[in-house]
Amino acid sequence: MRSEEAQIGKRVRVRMDNHTVNLRGQEGVIVKKWGTPSYAALDVLLDEGDWQLFWYYELDEVDQDHSGARRQRESTAGP
Repeated sequence: MRSEEAQIGKRVRVRMDNHTVNLRGQEGVIVKKWGTPSYAALDVLLDEGDWQLFWYYELDEVDQDHSGARRQRESTAGP
C-alpha cells in the first residue's frame, strides 16, 4: 500500500513479511491516520478486536468483495 492510498475506513491486511509473526495476515480497518500524507502511520482496528499501529508499508489493501465473502464463510463454518 502507498501512503497516499491509506484512508480511514479502508480494509487492510497485515503483510506476511511483518516482523510480528502473530499479526501476519490479520485483517482490519484503518481508524486513524498519523504523520504526513507521504509517510503515514495508521491505527488499525483488527477483526479480532485489537488496536495496532502500523506504518503504511506494513499493510496491503484488501479487496472488499473477497474479504466479506471470506468472513461470511468463516462465521458459518462448523466446528
